[in-house]
Formats: sequence, structure tokens, C-alpha cells
Amino acid sequence: MTEFDPYLVLGIGRKAEAGAIKAAYKRKVRGAHPDRGGDAADFIAVVKAFGLLSDPELRRIYDETGIVDVENLRTFRRDVATVLADMFDAAVQSAVATGLRLGSVDFIALMRTAVDKGSAEAQSQSKQIGIEIEALTALSARIRRNGDGENIFVDRLTAQVTAKTDQHAAIKRRLLILETAAVELQNYESDVELIAALQTAT
Repeated sequence: MTEFDPYLVLGIGRKAEAGAIKAAYKRKVRGAHPDRGGDAADFIAVVKAFGLLSDPELRRIYDETGIVDVENLRTFRRDVATVLADMFDAAVQSAVATGLRLGSVDFIALMRTAVDKGSAEAQSQSKQIGIEIEALTALSARIRRNGDGENIFVDRLTAQVTAKTDQHAAIKRRLLILETAAVELQNYESDVELIAALQTAT
């Protein structure tokens, strides 16, 4: 068991939904940021609490056991930082390619646009795969034979459903990472501040 309580850190109830978690994080992280006079340990605790509660699986484990899956939490934070770093790279390359003066580029705005685009694509993919899983499952039910005999067609459809389900889970995780990245970008006014925060929290 751990004494770390993400709900207490963010000042929310155990039944808080995603929107309330994001709103609490936004309130807490700004005041806790070391560049704004906050304490580094408090800042890390706020980021850790948000990472834990924004990931449904990590939250479920914590709610059921009181255990913080530290390794998966670190992996999630690294994945968010990697997505933001990728977006930053793309924004820099785009600015250089178009001849913009890098000192005057609003990288946070460019990164927000890229994250929003990535989120929209992931939502579309998630919806499409959900439709495909439903169709494959319905087809499997339609061609299933009575009795216990082997049905090679159903077996193949089951394998396809399993593969699509795994793909769906991966896309939903990417969407969660992108949504978390979007929240991160809303909390900082400059790329320097964002980068410092991510380096502190990962």
C-alpha cells in the first residue's frame, strides 16, 4: 500500500469524472510549478496524481488496491513527453522549412494544432475499428453451428476480432496520451516552460 493519494493531491472526490480531473489538474499544476514559485515536490505529486487518475487502468488498480503502479505511470508520462517532443520537432521543422524566425514562432500553438489533429484522427480510427469489431462479432454469431464441433470460420473470425480488439486498445491508449498532451499544452504559456515541466516530471 502507498500513502500517496492522488484524489487528495488534486482535491477531488473518488467518483470524479475525466473533466473534473483535468480541471483540478489545471488549477493545481500552475500554482505548483517551480518556475512560478511552487515547490518541485508538490509539482511532481500533482503531475503524478493526474497521470494516475487520467489512465483508466492505473486508476482502477489504485482504486481496488491502493497501489500505485509506478512503472506504468512512468511509462505513461514518458509516452506523453515523447508525443510532445515529436510535436515540437515537427513544429520546428515546419518553421525552418517555411523560413520563419524561430524566436518569434508560437510553438505551443503549433503543437496544440498537431495534438488536436492527432486526437481527431485517433477518434476516427477508434470509431471505425469499433464498427469493424461489431460487424465481425455479428458475422461470427450468424455462422456459428449448433453443437461443440470445431468451426474453422468462427475460429478465424475470433482471431480477427482479437487482433482488432488489441488494435482498438492501442488506439484508445494513444488517444488518452494525446488528450493528456492537450491538457499539458493548455497549462503553459511558452515552450521553455513546458519543456522544463516535462523534464521535471518524467
